[in-house]
Amino acid sequence: MHLLKAFIDLMYGYPPHQLFDLRSNNYLNQKTSSQRSLKYRPDIDGLRAIAVISVVLFHAFPGSIFKSGFTGVDIFFVISGFLISTIIFKGMDERTNPTGAHKPFSFWDFYSRRVRRIFPSLIFCLVTFLALGWLYMLPDEYSLLGKHTMGAAGYVSNLVLWSEAGDYFQTASQTKPLLHLWSLGIEEQFYLVWPALLFIAWKLRLNILTFALLGAAASFGFELHVVRANPSAAFYSPLLRFWELMAGSILAWLKLYKTGFFKAAALKIGPAISQILFAGDGKSRNPIKVCTDALSFLGLALIFISIFGLNARHFPGSKALYPVLGAVFIIAAGKKAFFNRILLSNKLMVWLGLVSYPLYIWHWPFLSFCWIFSGSLPDLKIRIVCIAVSIFMAAVTYYLIEPHLRWGKNGNAKATSLLLAMLATGFCGYEVWHHGGYPNRTKDPIQEEVQKIENTFKDANSRCDKVIPDWRELTNNDISGITYCKLTKNEGYNNIALIGDSHAGMLFAGLVKYKLNIAAFPAGCAVPLMKIHARSSRELSKREPFAQHTEYLMEEGFSYILAHSNITKVILAHRPFCSYTDELKDLMSPNEKKRNVILQHGFERTFEALTKAGKQIYVVLDNPNYEVDSFEACRAQVSRSLRPHKVPDLFDAQINAKCTLLKEKRADKKFIEAYSDIAKQVAAKYPNVKFIDLSNVLCRNGICSMIDNKGRLLYRDSDHLNSAGSLFVAPTILKVIRN
Repeated sequence: MHLLKAFIDLMYGYPPHQLFDLRSNNYLNQKTSSQRSLKYRPDIDGLRAIAVISVVLFHAFPGSIFKSGFTGVDIFFVISGFLISTIIFKGMDERTNPTGAHKPFSFWDFYSRRVRRIFPSLIFCLVTFLALGWLYMLPDEYSLLGKHTMGAAGYVSNLVLWSEAGDYFQTASQTKPLLHLWSLGIEEQFYLVWPALLFIAWKLRLNILTFALLGAAASFGFELHVVRANPSAAFYSPLLRFWELMAGSILAWLKLYKTGFFKAAALKIGPAISQILFAGDGKSRNPIKVCTDALSFLGLALIFISIFGLNARHFPGSKALYPVLGAVFIIAAGKKAFFNRILLSNKLMVWLGLVSYPLYIWHWPFLSFCWIFSGSLPDLKIRIVCIAVSIFMAAVTYYLIEPHLRWGKNGNAKATSLLLAMLATGFCGYEVWHHGGYPNRTKDPIQEEVQKIENTFKDANSRCDKVIPDWRELTNNDISGITYCKLTKNEGYNNIALIGDSHAGMLFAGLVKYKLNIAAFPAGCAVPLMKIHARSSRELSKREPFAQHTEYLMEEGFSYILAHSNITKVILAHRPFCSYTDELKDLMSPNEKKRNVILQHGFERTFEALTKAGKQIYVVLDNPNYEVDSFEACRAQVSRSLRPHKVPDLFDAQINAKCTLLKEKRADKKFIEAYSDIAKQVAAKYPNVKFIDLSNVLCRNGICSMIDNKGRLLYRDSDHLNSAGSLFVAPTILKVIRN
């Protein structure tokens, strides 16, 4: 009832900067001492509403007219930069010339207020979804949630996601419930750096405006340089996004110290705008009002263009100027501008703006959980329910959680308690990640066996790190570390080598079960052929830094194999899709352009060298690959019976999974067959070369399946086998090797 009363009172007349105190039934002014110096701007809350609405609708209705609603985050950045910098500037002025009008700036007070503002909602959300994850998530899903919880608690989500080499706009991102917290990471990193830089500049009596302009220009310039070559870096890197928050900071400085300039400019420009827009000479109209109204309209136009007219390709880059400048113009126009007053200061818009922070935090995890349970885009009704539940949880957070921790007495004690609570939450996330999502929660009996095997990986990795210390740094690490090199025994005691890309790394788990002594050398998208580089273009190497090292790592692996006579068997495994790219290059014949000829040279060179060294060679012909959507649908169906608790029947109608596929319709079929044909042609000259065709294990009677005869999922994604799948194919590999 209290919550309902507060909402009704807000909608029908109570000022939005007042809050209902549930303990005393009184409305309390929620401003802190430093904030009382800031005149309340309801239009800024309305602008927040536009930002959060655009983000929520973009996530809930992908492919709709809100195709670029993600730009709402850029609007949030500008608002945050403006408000925070205004507080800092006024606080620093008070330190220089005490007037008693404002609270002098102090780092302790600043960060105490930030903790009380941001931590309550986030802790509540993280704990809630860790609990839901325990009840409903599979081990790999829950482990990833734990990792991202740890990143969110440390406000480094953007760096964690960046390290996973993922793209925010990939389909796979839908199954990361804390994906959206990357923006909080950038904001908090800005709050750590910017006040300190301003304080130093203030102490040195530098020109703050010049300092901020140079910093923003450098950040923006680097982003333009990086966005095409490495879009993940441009999206997640704090240094490349700081310019958006600094745009708000620059506006804050201008609004505080250059009001006369704005007024003089408006007096000159206003009459000209009046003559263009209105009949007559327009002299009777207030030039300042005309300018602010025009600025407000221009800002809204830019924001609507950014929400409805942009696309994700090469974003942010120069396209981010649309929402950033739009937000700057609207804030600069002031709360009395026509659109700010009529549209943005509307009570409903203001209320949505007030709950925008918790709404932003809650909406995506609900949608992501539903996506995980459905295996694809949830039904329209489910997505609408998710939005409604998110709004409700945002209101609960705003009215019932935040008031007790954000306002009132003992602010520093509350901040300290919240900091400890966040550390505890992050530690819980670490434990979930460290223990692999606690596989014992599930009903799959093979999970215990898988966990025992995967527990041996750490020691195997450490042994190889001592031999090839740069391997882990130069390969990608986005697939649970399966592209790290591994030695099951100390150097000199392994007799089997496994070399290739991640499709080689995924076979390691199954072979380890049979106590084989293996030296594994898997590198991301590497071709297991000597002097062949799969990814050589400069642009691709910048986007995926590990790509430029594939040939070097393969050379390291082959050098190790050739130098150790105890290694008598060599397994070459590879996803041919990585070979059939425009970047494939033969380093011995760099002018050769025909891919089949390049691969032929690579096989000849590799077979010859290994044969002379007395090695037995086994070429793995790749497992069937599937479309991403088919895999996700199958995964959702299979996982229902394995989840710790039964998923609500609400999602039954969403599952239309096809876990099987005709062998002739496999994804990447033409690449797999072309690669296999070349390997077999060259191998005809070498009796020591044998083939292991994984499709013979995973396909029966022309039909390939992602599950075994017990209904257990064998894939971790659309083309990689999981540990259970590795165990499934291992006997076949072992049989060929032993024969």
